[in-house]
Amino acid sequence: MPRQEAGLRRLHGREVVPVLRGGPDRCRRGGQARQDPGARVRRVAVLLVALLLTSTLSGCGKDLNKPGADQSSRLPTITLRGFDGQPDVDLGSFKGPAVVNLWASWCGPCKRELPLYAAFARTYSGKVAVLGVDFQETSDARAKALATRSRVAYPLVSDPDGELHAIGLPKIVLVDADGRIAYQEYVEIKSAGQLEALVEKHLGVSRP
Repeated sequence: MPRQEAGLRRLHGREVVPVLRGGPDRCRRGGQARQDPGARVRRVAVLLVALLLTSTLSGCGKDLNKPGADQSSRLPTITLRGFDGQPDVDLGSFKGPAVVNLWASWCGPCKRELPLYAAFARTYSGKVAVLGVDFQETSDARAKALATRSRVAYPLVSDPDGELHAIGLPKIVLVDADGRIAYQEYVEIKSAGQLEALVEKHLGVSRP
């Protein structure tokens, strides 16, 4: 899915990078705006696509783009290719307690938070799994360099076709021991304490 231009840069009060960016049609100032008969159709189409992606996630009938989650929600039954030769992961059978992070090298907030996920994975090794999803990546080389620079040692998979239908990045999804989604949000993790608090509250796992 090509990333288009976007006006909004915050979801749920937090900074994220939209995946859908629909460039607004601009009017000429100081004179009459040029009429574009297709402009209204394009704007409506962009809005409809955004609403559709907000209301569903591939493989699930529930809205997985809202903060929190229905306890019956699960990850979609798809297999994502391992990142840079790593093993593939079947999300349909994926169970926690686990933290899933959607990121990409073109996402500024993702670059800032990735080292925090790497540190979390080292601290919680054996207690909470971490899985990174490189979402709609534009440069495998930059993604690999970012993961290396951030000292990421936990499993990574790739979602080049946007099968998870995220409407922004970064995104966190917490999965419990039964494979159900306990919590999810489009949010930049800005401290270790923030991530640890979410895990303790929604997965019941405290810092080792």
